[in-house]
Amino acid sequence: MNVLAVGAHHDDIEIGCAGTIAKLKKHGNRVYGIILTNSETHFGAMNIHRTAVEAEREAIKASAEIGLELCEMNYPKVDNGMLVYDINLMREIEKFIFDNDIELILTHWRYDMNTDHETASKISIVAARHVHNIFMYQSNWYQPDRAFNGIAFSDISDFMEQKKQSLNQYKIEIQNRGKDWINSFIDRNRSYGFSIGVKYAEVFEAVRYIIR
Repeated sequence: MNVLAVGAHHDDIEIGCAGTIAKLKKHGNRVYGIILTNSETHFGAMNIHRTAVEAEREAIKASAEIGLELCEMNYPKVDNGMLVYDINLMREIEKFIFDNDIELILTHWRYDMNTDHETASKISIVAARHVHNIFMYQSNWYQPDRAFNGIAFSDISDFMEQKKQSLNQYKIEIQNRGKDWINSFIDRNRSYGFSIGVKYAEVFEAVRYIIR
């Protein structure tokens, strides 16, 4: 099976579904990744800074840990916070989906409070409107007035170490946000795992899927 994971920023995919990607790869699937911004960030109030070069360099290392194949779209990437719905970008992703016979999409939650995440979700879901299996992941803690309906679980107990190693490649983000930035996501995976009787799990909200 060919899988496409879509992220607004470098690190979103790893936060939301790195364990599932490592598992899919282990079971013989091919997993592509597309990042829709260059992740350039300068948030002076919280002293958070990351350049596009730093983000891409770290993403290459992080993706290698889980077997994710990063791919570039024929479309200019914008800075963090600047992503808007664009039909040309949507068509680029749509073309990639058809050219690579994508059967499963992993993308952002459509109600995420981060506007880049929300836009990435809309673009990818529209582009994947002919794909039968689409699941949404969470990649931050911000909670709007609508609950994430995570009912599709992926047991990543055997792949948690790969996820940790992948996240640990984002040294600039760890420097910006502290080690708890990673630990919070690990703790969430532990909590999800407990709820289904395994050690670690990732959870997804389904857009649609076909039971085979």
